[in-house]
Amino acid sequence: MLLGDPAQTFQVNAETIIAQQFDPRRYPHRHLVIVGAGSPSWIDQTLRVMAAVEMLTTAGFELVSVAENEQAHLRYAVLRRSVPAA
Repeated sequence: MLLGDPAQTFQVNAETIIAQQFDPRRYPHRHLVIVGAGSPSWIDQTLRVMAAVEMLTTAGFELVSVAENEQAHLRYAVLRRSVPAA
């Protein structure tokens, strides 16, 4: 699932983070949404989103909220950078 430029959409796919194709140091905003998509399994999406959250906590982000959209079969995590981007 392509979400567009994270700097413009404020969101990034969990798979992109896990594959290390997202550089949080270059992300200019304080808030970010991680989207879990691509797997029909609720638990697989949740695990991927949480793995991506874990990866970004080492880059200064903290988890704010987790949500889901049942109709679209998507899981989300909202993060906030604890230290503003340099």
